[in-house]
Order: sequence, then C-alpha cells, then structure tokens
Amino acid sequence: MIFKFMFPFLYARNWHTGELELSRPRVALFSAMLFILFLGILMASILQTPVSYNSP
Repeated sequence: MIFKFMFPFLYARNWHTGELELSRPRVALFSAMLFILFLGILMASILQTPVSYNSP
C-alpha cells in the first residue's frame, strides 16, 4: 500500500475490472529514468574530479 501511495503514477486502471494495476510500460520508463539519472550523477562526479599531473 505504501508503494501505491508513493508512486501512484505507475498504476493504470484495468478496463475490465476497474481496479488499479501496475503498468509494465510505466514501470519500465520509470526504471529507465532512474538508471539515466544515476548514470548522469555518476558521470558528473567522475568528470568533476581534479586532474593532477606529476612531472618527473
């Protein structure tokens, strides 16, 4: 129930029964968005680290 309360946009109404069901395309898009967000944060943290050059 807490999952349905926190993420109501992942559910779609079934035409036959009228019940709310978890929508697979919405879950796939949501998980892809989370993956892209995580990848962006990871790339930003890697790319903003300072580069140190050591000359012999």
